[in-house]
Amino acid sequence: MIALAGNKSDLASKRKVEPEEAESYASDNGIFFMETSAKTATNVNELFVAIARKLPKNTPQPRPGGSGIVIAGQNGQAAAEAKKGCC
Repeated sequence: MIALAGNKSDLASKRKVEPEEAESYASDNGIFFMETSAKTATNVNELFVAIARKLPKNTPQPRPGGSGIVIAGQNGQAAAEAKKGCC
């Protein structure tokens, strides 16, 4: 997924690239385009949401060897083994 963000849409009078040109470039190259403004927050969240929606959906695969997490203590001992003794 590649996206082209046309930032600073709040400064239309200082444009170097017109939106139509950017849209055409994006279309010709098979990439997603959206105009944004970090200053006014225009389309910033929308851009990330649109990118997330276009990402491939993967089904989480089960981990081999169980679902627990082993946290190693000193010398690589599992936390349960390391806690033998006092405290």
